[in-house]
Amino acid sequence: MTCTGTANLRAAVIAALVAIAVLSGCRAMPSDGAFDWHSCGPGDGVAPAAIPASVAHRVTCGRLTVELDPDDPDAGMVTLAVARLAAAGSSSGTLVINPGGPGGSGVRALSGSAAVLASQPFSVDHDVVSFDPRGVGASRPAVVCRTDAERDAERAMDLGLRSAAGIAGIESHRRTVADRCRERVGADFLARVGTAYAVSDLEQLRRQLEVDEISYLGYSYGTRLGIEYAQRHPERVRALVLDGVVEPDEDPVDAVVEQMAGFQGAFDAFARDCATRSECPLGDRPDRAVGEYRELVTPLIADPLPVGDRALSVGDAETATIDALYQRSRWAELRAALAALAGGDGSGLMRMADAYEGRDADGGYDHRQDAFLAISCADDRRIDDPERWDELDRRTRAAAPFGDDGRGTGQGPTGLCDYWTPADPLSGDVVGAGLLSAAPTPLVVATTGDPATPYETGADFAREAGADLITVSGHDHTAVFAGDRCVDDAVATYLGDPTESPGDLRC
Repeated sequence: MTCTGTANLRAAVIAALVAIAVLSGCRAMPSDGAFDWHSCGPGDGVAPAAIPASVAHRVTCGRLTVELDPDDPDAGMVTLAVARLAAAGSSSGTLVINPGGPGGSGVRALSGSAAVLASQPFSVDHDVVSFDPRGVGASRPAVVCRTDAERDAERAMDLGLRSAAGIAGIESHRRTVADRCRERVGADFLARVGTAYAVSDLEQLRRQLEVDEISYLGYSYGTRLGIEYAQRHPERVRALVLDGVVEPDEDPVDAVVEQMAGFQGAFDAFARDCATRSECPLGDRPDRAVGEYRELVTPLIADPLPVGDRALSVGDAETATIDALYQRSRWAELRAALAALAGGDGSGLMRMADAYEGRDADGGYDHRQDAFLAISCADDRRIDDPERWDELDRRTRAAAPFGDDGRGTGQGPTGLCDYWTPADPLSGDVVGAGLLSAAPTPLVVATTGDPATPYETGADFAREAGADLITVSGHDHTAVFAGDRCVDDAVATYLGDPTESPGDLRC
């Protein structure tokens, strides 16, 4: 790719539940820009051993200070953690990676994926940069709402009872979580962690990197960030790749139901695969797999299974299951853990649930789940009609029977975000405005069996935006640079030259 004057790139491995977004652009200034780059370490949220030795000399970290509220210069400052994989040769552009989530650390994603990133053609003449959005990872202040003991206690709670008393208890707990977060983090900060503020921070990052124009590749939640950035700064976007589109303006009840239907589809595919293998814990009849699964996990409601000094709850078992359904490569782990549960051993499912919840071997939790709550509650549309919470509970059970514990009453609890600190609107907010005509034609990637971001959402968005669509057959959450040459070659070509779009393609 060439750059002239103010002329007009992703690569990363999916890490657990998060997906990745990438930006690139033509550089008008020296590659170091205004950052004080240094070797990454624990203070940046990176264990040195996490960076592959083959590329460690190219990976550095830095800090970016931005205004808490761009509309109020007196509100204070926020510091963001940033990481860079320097170009192998002379740099002519920059790729900025956001790991999605929301709540995932871009710095950790880049450091863990540096070898994969370095193997992509664009890394020869492009720096790759990632950052922890405000409240996330090593950025400061961090969103830390709950103590380790409170997280353990919450996971042991029975949050599935749908009697009047059960619903009241759930709502009381959710109100307590929201109150604690307000007290410990501060209402002013919680009101300013949504995607609109992340867009503003991304623009400040572009300026600090001294890049005139950027390309963006977003995965999952990262697509929302990319769409809103392109809406607000279309003249700064050179190319836009969106993998696993999240529709920001979708009805909140419909969005949850569609996602849970996607996980049911992934569970059904897992059950069909399991049935072909000896000693499948769900039996050899895929049409009976939901019942077999519930026979394994539902007894945990009344009798949590001791695992060391803790006990595996039904919530932990369901969390572990959903976590594994994100990627087909995790099916063997889930199959083994369910087989162990059938034999009275819950350690496999507990280990998987711990990984999702961010709990380490010493009992400490990271704060990604708190950041997820804060950003989601800042972004998501509120459900104003109380009856819609009942509708959500009923429709979710119907859409995903593998998650139905049989205790539905037709009523559901109010969501946690109803007790949360309201988001403070940022001037220029353009959520739901659609892609601006001045932005480049996007390239959308959608996987037919993606459990978390339904294929239809991506396909509909591509049609509405006039984008080219890469349809990927499979059951994984997102697909770009995950090893499918059909997908990777097409995306890499587009990122190198956005005029070389592959058109609609099936991989």
